[in-house]
Amino acid sequence: MGNVVRWSEDQLTEHQKRTPGRAAATASAKTPVASPLAAIPATQILSVAKGAMRDEGMNKTEAEYAAMLAERHARKEIAWWKYEGLTLKLADATHYRPDFAVMLSNGEFEFHEVKGGFIREDGWLKLKIAAGQFPFRFFLCQKQAKKDGGKWQITEL
Repeated sequence: MGNVVRWSEDQLTEHQKRTPGRAAATASAKTPVASPLAAIPATQILSVAKGAMRDEGMNKTEAEYAAMLAERHARKEIAWWKYEGLTLKLADATHYRPDFAVMLSNGEFEFHEVKGGFIREDGWLKLKIAAGQFPFRFFLCQKQAKKDGGKWQITEL
């Protein structure tokens, strides 16, 4: 255990008095501290990096597309849709999660990948591989720039 500070309870109390915000967190604790991290508020403990962090939720372009799907659902054109609702296994340790899974009113199932101005090569490859492996319709839905009209360009793969 490298870099561990071993303080007595009196030393810890003195440190907490000098450090605002920490005194209240452990001032009532009269029992010995089981872990060095127990005396540190959870908001000040840094988590260990475990890979790429995903931003939970939709980006602005996906939210706009979701609103369009909601309108189509209200008009009964689609029976159901879900944002990132399914993950497809393409190979060992290779998965693809389409932005939207969509079931049309006639029961057909589609996957819609929503992008702004560009699509990265790995995303494009996964989309094409998924379209070749699974018996569903796959669409690339790209939002054009405002200067180009700001409309959706929807391409079936």
